[in-house]
Amino acid sequence: MNKHLLEARDNIIESAGRTTQGFGLGRIIGQLYALLFFSPCPMSLDDMAEELKVSKGSVSTNIRELEKWGAVRQVWVKGDRKDYYEAEVEIFRVLRNGFLPFFARKLNSSLNAVAESRELISAGDQSSSEEQKLAEFYSRRLDLVEQAQNKLSMLLKFPGL
Repeated sequence: MNKHLLEARDNIIESAGRTTQGFGLGRIIGQLYALLFFSPCPMSLDDMAEELKVSKGSVSTNIRELEKWGAVRQVWVKGDRKDYYEAEVEIFRVLRNGFLPFFARKLNSSLNAVAESRELISAGDQSSSEEQKLAEFYSRRLDLVEQAQNKLSMLLKFPGL
């Protein structure tokens, strides 16, 4: 393969890994999807492990997660008994079925933390005016967090994805 084509492909694979890692999904899941997305032919678990220089077990675990999302599918390759995979190329489908539900679960966890913090503030004994001011400050900041969470929640329910 041409050096520049290989560098371009490897660059996007690394970028996808950093992106998914940044969202808490793990580096390999993004790298695998990008590797398959930019592969003109289906790839076996062995091929993917060799290409990414990771264990076959790690590839297998992450491929199963990508399969649950509908981001990859197993395909049959004539004359070979290995499992081969190819990427779903409709990126919005992958986002809708995989990334957005993951992000929604994280958002729900965050919503629960805000509710717990509000209860703790209410239950606390703010006997000094300084503590009362701090409690009011925390409440206002929690209001801002809730506003952001509500906007994110609306985005996650956007039917256009």
